Amino acid sequence: MAGDAELKKMYRLIIVDDELISRGFMEMLVKPMKNYRIEAALPYAKDVMLWCEEHQPPDLIIMDVMMERGIDGLTASEQLKKKYPQTKIILATSMVDTAFLNKAKAAGIESFWFKTCDDLPLTDVMDRTMAGESVYPEDAPSVMLGDLPANELTPQQRNLLRLMIDGLSNREIGEKMYISQSTVKAHLDELMRRTGIHSRISLVAKASRLGVVVSDKERMGSSKE
Repeated sequence: MAGDAELKKMYRLIIVDDELISRGFMEMLVKPMKNYRIEAALPYAKDVMLWCEEHQPPDLIIMDVMMERGIDGLTASEQLKKKYPQTKIILATSMVDTAFLNKAKAAGIESFWFKTCDDLPLTDVMDRTMAGESVYPEDAPSVMLGDLPANELTPQQRNLLRLMIDGLSNREIGEKMYISQSTVKAHLDELMRRTGIHSRISLVAKASRLGVVVSDKERMGSSKE
């Protein structure tokens, strides 16, 4: 089969993750694979961009979305795809914000892997991606936001949480969502009722800690360095 033939090739790989343990774990998974050679394991997205300018771009990049410093993984992947369209990219994250899936698809990123998704191993995603597939989970791994499974949040509720995490007031949220302050309050009351979390601060803190929503400001906050 053509797919089997493709998997016999030796693919050059770069791993990009600013967490040493996560980066080391991915290296450990990949090293036994006979058809991949790790060219570099780098801590920041800006490093892989420089690496690609100085070397032949790799066949595959595994890129973490969130970075503590410099440009974030999603933005870097968008730029890399424009400059090196032949290089395939797998975006990876431990956050469970489903917005990442849509943004990655829109940017033309080949595949997406949630680090906490046990039923979709990274090695399978790699092989399927290099065989020409675009591998995306149907949804993010489920976590509980209080009493509510996070994957049952409506897009409007996710948007509300995202703006709350950015610290916007009800008036500012209303302006962003084109609704009245009273409607914002009604949505917030409904969200608190469904989650059983009756404190705005606690709701925001838990949603942020679980990675249920990640605002663009948070994802791109360090990119000014």
